[in-house]
Amino acid sequence: MDLRQALDVFLFAGILLFGVGFFWKDRRCHLARALGWAAFGLFWFLQVPTYLDEGDPVNSLGAAVALPIFLYLAHHERLSYRWDEEYQPLRFLAAGAFFAAGIYFLVDRVPAISGAYIEIVANHTVVLLNGIAPGYATGTVDYAGNTGLWRVNGNEIFVPVVAGGEPVVNIILACTAIQGITIAAALVPGTLDPPKRKAVVLAILVPTTYVMNLVRNVLVIYYYDVQGDEWEFVHNGIGKGLSFAVLMVLMVLAFWLLPELYLNINGLFELPWRKGPGHDYTKYVGRLLGKLARPKAVEAKLAARSPPEEPKRE
Repeated sequence: MDLRQALDVFLFAGILLFGVGFFWKDRRCHLARALGWAAFGLFWFLQVPTYLDEGDPVNSLGAAVALPIFLYLAHHERLSYRWDEEYQPLRFLAAGAFFAAGIYFLVDRVPAISGAYIEIVANHTVVLLNGIAPGYATGTVDYAGNTGLWRVNGNEIFVPVVAGGEPVVNIILACTAIQGITIAAALVPGTLDPPKRKAVVLAILVPTTYVMNLVRNVLVIYYYDVQGDEWEFVHNGIGKGLSFAVLMVLMVLAFWLLPELYLNINGLFELPWRKGPGHDYTKYVGRLLGKLARPKAVEAKLAARSPPEEPKRE
């Protein structure tokens, strides 16, 4: 077993433990989640040497701080076990980690799945691109040496976009919006909102994220290959700028449609103030940002939860 496969043991052990911790109704679910966060922390911390060798200081720092952050979450799950209480934001986060990481890394680690998905995105991108600049086609999937059932190296699987018989750009997994789709889809199941509302939100977020990513791909290729702009400008400027703008709009929409999503995220920021059992995180929504951090939908949700005050007697 090489280092990559050994690290995958920590990764998928953590994912499995998150699933157990989310679906299991026993008090020991908190211990499963705590072990899941510890396994996740080790997985990311052990990536630091690889990122340093690649000269990637941002990811190196992120991987290094993952361990203390995830161990802090594990500590709070241990407290939940000791106090025998369910702190909903922690359950919400475990659900998000289970669904997001489970879907993303399964796609990433199984070449047949990632290759097929990249090919679909590349074909859809070319269809839209030919609508404004005809002459493009897709090449065949290049598995970069990953021809077995499981990924054996870190080389990118890709599908080339071709013009005039020459490759213009390569569509890789990062160009498919798989990260955004899995995160958007994963944050919904762990909330306590009604199932129908969660289904509506998923029906909005997932297709919109996919389609907007196709638009992003088309714009990047068009401005790079047709207009002749610099790759760094179109990819990091136009491409990432559009992705960020779409993400912000979708997050605001999700907070409006799913107030519980907003409450759970605020509840995670409340962890430093969780000193004992029964901490009411809904009472302190907007502790850090004040009224600006309390959308009207959340205010209505909190008002519905609070019992009406009894009239004062003379």
